Amino acid sequence: MAVARTKKIRVAGRLHHRAAVLRRLQELGFVEIETGRVIPPAETAEKWHPTGDTQEQAALESELAEITAALAVMDRFHPVRPTFIQQFSGIKTMMTPAEYRNYLAQEEEAGTVIGLCRRLGEAWTETESRLGRLAGRVQELTPWASMEIPLSAIKKRGPLILRLIKIPRRYKENLRKNIDELEKPGAYCEEISTLGSFSFLFLIHREEQDEKLREVLTACEAQIVETGGEDRTPAEVLAELRREEEELREKQANLEQEIEVLVKQRPMLQAIYDHKANRLRRLQLAGELLSSERTFYLEGWVTAKNLPRLRSVLRDISPTIYLEAVDPEPGEEVPVELENHPLIRPFEVVVEVYGGPKYGEFDPTPAMAPFFIVFFGLALADLGYGLTLAVLCWYLLRKVKMAGMAKKLFTLLFMSGLSSAFFGFLTAGVFGDLISFTPLWFNPTEEPTRLLLVALILGGIQLYLGVILKAVARIKAGQYWEAIFEEGLWLFFLTSLILLMVYKPLGLEAYAELFPKLAVVSALLIMLSKARGEGPFFKRLLRIPAGVFTLYNAVNFFSDLLSYSRLMALGLSGAIIGQVINFFVRMFNPSFRNPVGLLAGLAIFCGGHLLNLLLSVLSSYVHNCRLQYIEFFNKFYEAGGRPFRPLAEQYRYIELDEKGES
Repeated sequence: MAVARTKKIRVAGRLHHRAAVLRRLQELGFVEIETGRVIPPAETAEKWHPTGDTQEQAALESELAEITAALAVMDRFHPVRPTFIQQFSGIKTMMTPAEYRNYLAQEEEAGTVIGLCRRLGEAWTETESRLGRLAGRVQELTPWASMEIPLSAIKKRGPLILRLIKIPRRYKENLRKNIDELEKPGAYCEEISTLGSFSFLFLIHREEQDEKLREVLTACEAQIVETGGEDRTPAEVLAELRREEEELREKQANLEQEIEVLVKQRPMLQAIYDHKANRLRRLQLAGELLSSERTFYLEGWVTAKNLPRLRSVLRDISPTIYLEAVDPEPGEEVPVELENHPLIRPFEVVVEVYGGPKYGEFDPTPAMAPFFIVFFGLALADLGYGLTLAVLCWYLLRKVKMAGMAKKLFTLLFMSGLSSAFFGFLTAGVFGDLISFTPLWFNPTEEPTRLLLVALILGGIQLYLGVILKAVARIKAGQYWEAIFEEGLWLFFLTSLILLMVYKPLGLEAYAELFPKLAVVSALLIMLSKARGEGPFFKRLLRIPAGVFTLYNAVNFFSDLLSYSRLMALGLSGAIIGQVINFFVRMFNPSFRNPVGLLAGLAIFCGGHLLNLLLSVLSSYVHNCRLQYIEFFNKFYEAGGRPFRPLAEQYRYIELDEKGES
C-alpha cells in the first residue's frame, strides 16, 4: 500500500568518471549501491575485478587520525559544554553550506593547525610526565626534609653503614629494643619524622652488625629507603624540585593559552574531517566495484520517483554513461522504502521497530495509525498531561535537528499528546481531578465498565480489520477461493458467535432463533471447506474433522480481544494516581497565607505529576505497541523486509543548516 516502487539499476561508464559518479550519488543520497553481490559474465570474468587506490585510502585514514588527535587535544583542555538538549541529541557544530565550503578551502591552514596541536600535545604530555616524576621524588624526600645530612653521605663509610629506614609505627619500639640489645658498641638510631602510620628513621651501625640488623628489619616489616646520591640535603633538593615544578606549571599555562587560540579553528577541523570521511567512504566503495582497464560497472537500487533525477545527473556528468533500470526479478531481495502521507509517516517508527514489510507486500502503517493514536489517547486521557507532552515534543522538534527514527518518534509522541488532550477534554481529566467540570463524554473513574466496553469494541474492529487485510492480500495474490473459505468464513463464524452473545443488549431479541443457526451453519462450512483441494475424494473427506481445531481458534480470538482491556487499566491507573497526588497536595492547604504549605504542595504537585506523566507515557506507548505487534500484526503481516540504505553523506561533527544559507 505504501511501499515505494523500486527499480534495479545498472550503471557503466569510463573509469575516470567513477569518482564523479560516486560523489554525485553520495550528495543525492537516494541510490543504494550493491557490493559483493555483482558477478560478471563468465566469458569476460577475467577482465572485471575490484580496483581501488589503496595508497590514497591509507593517506586519508592517516589524515583522519591526525585530525582526530588534534580535536582530542582541543577537547581535553577546552571541551564543548553540552546544553540540556544536547545531552540527549549529541553535540554537533552548526554551520551553513557556505561556511562549510569556506572551511574546506582552508586545508593548508588546517595542516598548520594540526601540526601545532600535535606539537603542543606532545609538549603537554612530556610536561605531565616530568611533573609526575617530580611528584614522586617530592613524596619520596618529604619525610627526610629535616635531615641535615647530604644524601650522598647515606652509604657505607669505612666500617660504618648509614641507612634510611621506613617502618610501621607499631614496630618502632620493638626495633629500638632490638638495637639496644646489640653487642656494644651498638647502633645509632634517630627518628627523622612521622607521617601517617609510618616512622622514618636514620640508622648508623657497624658492618659486622649488618646481617643481624637485616633480620631485625625484616621481622619489623621495615624498608631500606634509597633516596639518590645528590651532594645536597633533602631540604635543598626539595627546594630545587619545587622551583622546577613551578617552571613546569608555568610552561603548562603557556601551552594552555596557545591551545586556547587554536580552539577557534575547531569548526574548520571538524568540517574537514567529515569531508574526508565521506571521501574515504567513496574510495572504499570504489574499491569494491567491478572495473576493467577503462570501464567501471555498478548495480544498485533507486525508487521509481527518483529515477528521472538520476538519469539527469548522470547525463550531466557525461552523456557516455550507460544507465539501465529494470523491475526486480521474482525472489530477488529488494530494499524497501516506505512512502506515506506526512500525517502517517511518524507511525512508521512503530513498524520499523517490528520489522519493515517485504517488497511487493503492503505497508501496515496506514491501517495501524488511526488505532495507535486513539489507543494512546484512551490510555493517557488527560488534558494536562497531553498538552504537556505535546508542548515538550514540539519544543524538542524545533530546537533539536532530528532525522530518521528520532524525528518520527517525537512527532508521533507530539500527535499522541494531542490525542490524549482531546480524550482528556472529553472525559474531564486535567492533571487527575485538578479542575472539575462535567465531562462531554463520560468519566472513566466513575464509569470504568463503559471504558472497558469502548476498548473492547475498538479492539474487535481492529482484529476484524486484520482478518480483512489478510483476505485482501490473498486476493491480490490471486488466491480468491482461499480468501473466501479462510478469512470469509472465519469472519462469518465470529460474527455469528458475537451476535449470539450480545443480541439482547443490541435489542435483537426478534432474531434470537436465527443466530444459533448462523453459528452452526458457519461452523459446518468451515469444517467442510477443509475438504477442498487436490487428492482422492475419500482422503479429502478425512480432512473435515480437522476443521474442529480451526473452530477452536475462536478461543484465541476472544483472548486477543480481552488484551485490549489493558487500555481501561492504563486509563484508570493514570487518572487515579493523579487524583491521589492532588489529594496529598490539598492536605497541605497551599495558599499565599500558608507559604510552607504552598511550597510543599508545589513540590508534591510538580514531582508527582511529572513522575505520573513519565510512567503513563511509557506505559501507553509500550502497551500500545504490544497490541499492534501481538494482536493486530499477527493476523496478516509478515515482516522481514530489508530497509533501503542509500549511499549518503554522513557527518560526525557538523550539522549543515540549510535554512541559514543566504
